[in-house]
Amino acid sequence: MLRKYSPFALRAVGSILRQPTSGAALNMQPHHQFSQRFYSSSSTIPIVDYAAVKKLPSEPQKLLIDVREPDELKETGQIPSSINIPLGIVSQELAINDQLFKSKYGRDKPKSDTEIVFHCKIGRRSLKAAEAAAALGFKNVKNYEGSWLDWAEREGLPK
Repeated sequence: MLRKYSPFALRAVGSILRQPTSGAALNMQPHHQFSQRFYSSSSTIPIVDYAAVKKLPSEPQKLLIDVREPDELKETGQIPSSINIPLGIVSQELAINDQLFKSKYGRDKPKSDTEIVFHCKIGRRSLKAAEAAAALGFKNVKNYEGSWLDWAEREGLPK
């Protein structure tokens, strides 16, 4: 079943993806002011660490999403069990139907209470992705703040 989202939710998600995670713009439209205050780098998105991410391959009920661009993954590789959904399309991909998600990513589409951990290179884009997923109704989203740089350092991989 394809979810329908209100225009406000879609505007909020759009503004999250366009705004830097730090610094607030002073001349924003009213709906953007709410989004910036509610979804910002000081949001309440929980943080996970290397140890939690290291366990994810043995926890298939959880989903690890790498929001870097495909070219970045070609250069560095990716964390085991992660799927790649670039930040620019993460909202639309989380809104597609279950069957299409599974055919594209080889994993069941997350339910609203599925634990979803987002990561990127350093943790900024993954925070935006987590905030966007929360705005779409996903209740158990987390951010791997150290992201690829932390993973690569601890695993002895190129950064």
